[in-house]
Amino acid sequence: MMTTWIAALLLAGQAAAPPAPGASPAATQGAEAASEAALQKAVGLIRAKQPQAALDALEPALARFAAERKGDARRVYCGASPTEAILYAGMAAKDKANAVIAGPNYCTALFLKGFALVDLNRAAEAKETYRELLTHAPMNGQYLTEYAQLLGRERDWDAMLSTCGQAEAAADLAPDQAKTFQKTAALRCQGYALVEQHKLDEAQKRYEAALKVDPADAKSQGELRYIAEQRAKATARQ
Repeated sequence: MMTTWIAALLLAGQAAAPPAPGASPAATQGAEAASEAALQKAVGLIRAKQPQAALDALEPALARFAAERKGDARRVYCGASPTEAILYAGMAAKDKANAVIAGPNYCTALFLKGFALVDLNRAAEAKETYRELLTHAPMNGQYLTEYAQLLGRERDWDAMLSTCGQAEAAADLAPDQAKTFQKTAALRCQGYALVEQHKLDEAQKRYEAALKVDPADAKSQGELRYIAEQRAKATARQ
């Protein structure tokens, strides 16, 4: 699951963060290269089941970004696609707020930090990290679905279902190569919450919708088999 999430995340591509006020192009380019190297290292460490080492690898990049933005009151959004970036620019304009649209590197670092914290069973810190992440990318389907998974850990099925519904809509804003992954993940997320609420008919519809998006979605196929098994058990008990 985790490696699939990371692979999909990296499929969205990387782009430079907004230059810090007064930073030279050369300095910005060098700092971004270092950040991208840190992200790749963290991915490898998470895959190797070394979450604490991944956190340590990410910390310099996160600290650099925080230092560069210190005293900068502008909102910072991470746009993984042109459509998403335009949406964030419009949100800021509507609020009459100054904003800068970054590439996804900073949000990728936060995302990986959250993953590592989950692996370390530090759920409260992971939840705080994902909440911060969503202030920078509130319409990112992948991030919304991941946050919803944390809500599921708390057995807050209504909140999980609602957040996964937002993720489904947000998936339309994803880069083309990530749309199918994000859409099916959001639909499966809804299905999971509905099964936990014993709403099997509604859950079935979500999994069937995921298969319409991706007929090869083995996870949705497996969940539909599980629903059929639960119905058969209920019938046998009657």
